[in-house]
Amino acid sequence: MAKSRALVLLLGAAAVLSGCGTGRVSMSDTQAARPISGVVCPPAGTVAVRDDATHVRYAGADPADPAVCLVRGPAGTTQRMIGGLISTHPVNDAQRRAAIAGLFPLAPGKATSVSYTLVSPLVPHPQAFPFEESFRVSGDSSYNLNGTTRPTWVVESSLRSQLDPAANFNMTYNIDKETGVILSYNIYTHTGGNLASRPFRVTQLELPGRL
Repeated sequence: MAKSRALVLLLGAAAVLSGCGTGRVSMSDTQAARPISGVVCPPAGTVAVRDDATHVRYAGADPADPAVCLVRGPAGTTQRMIGGLISTHPVNDAQRRAAIAGLFPLAPGKATSVSYTLVSPLVPHPQAFPFEESFRVSGDSSYNLNGTTRPTWVVESSLRSQLDPAANFNMTYNIDKETGVILSYNIYTHTGGNLASRPFRVTQLELPGRL
């Protein structure tokens, strides 16, 4: 279980989502951060209110890297979300970026996976943790928000440790097509461990310039 906890901290898992067909990459193919096109970031000034009363405030895309969506934390910090879906730890930014690059622009049937090994700096003695992470756009859906139906993408994700069988997770994201806001997130199966993120649903969406 200690390995699972370290592994989760490494991934910096966040409740967050993602050419054609299925792609697989290994870390020998990702020596540098690869460009990602077609990402829709929530416009600056967008506020999503979740069912736990958390207010998520978006700051648009990073001007220097449009594939990264910026989220303002309650303490004034800024979280960087690759593809609007996943945050990273400095030791695995390129790996997780590679894991979702093939999903964009989002379309049903797109899928990608990545295998990589992380070296943990969060324990007294560095340890290697091998992982497989995958993402798939399973289709279109809709989300009822205060009586308004918003078209969405459904993205499924799995995270599997190749070392610790108690650290396997399956997750789903419901992503607003217009804004890129994750309207709901759920962990529907897991075999152990704890992800830093928790399931949620958006109950209110405030868009800049709209009442």
